[in-house]
Amino acid sequence: MYKMPFADFDPARFMADFKVPAFDAEGAMALHRKNVEAMTAAGQTAFEGAGAFMRRQGELAREAVEASAANMNVFFGDASFEDKAERSAALVKGAWESTVAGAGELAEMSAKTGREVFGLIDKRVRDAMDEAAAMVVPAPEAKPAEKAAPAKS
Repeated sequence: MYKMPFADFDPARFMADFKVPAFDAEGAMALHRKNVEAMTAAGQTAFEGAGAFMRRQGELAREAVEASAANMNVFFGDASFEDKAERSAALVKGAWESTVAGAGELAEMSAKTGREVFGLIDKRVRDAMDEAAAMVVPAPEAKPAEKAAPAKS
């Protein structure tokens, strides 16, 4: 007698052999939400750092202009040429030292902001990798399919 080739095919048993990892959509959305929050915090930190940098830069420029204006009497006073030259050299040296100190302060402010921003992003990336790995839940082990008894004809 003719036997149908797929007569004893069991789709449920066939599908049980496939191991498909579960996907946690809610967890993925939470991960994405945390990523956006971290990037927002990093952007806010960078923005605040840039604002502080610009304010301090403006303060340093104002201080330099005020110092220059206050020292103009050196050039217009009744002192001798030698005295004016000596005082001018001292003013230039002081202005240079002030400029170098201000540039160093601004460089440190910029570096500090960069470290804070990178720290926020680094922490989030590391946390996200751990969270993503935890979201991929392996499918439960399928029981080995029992062989069906051959159909008797």
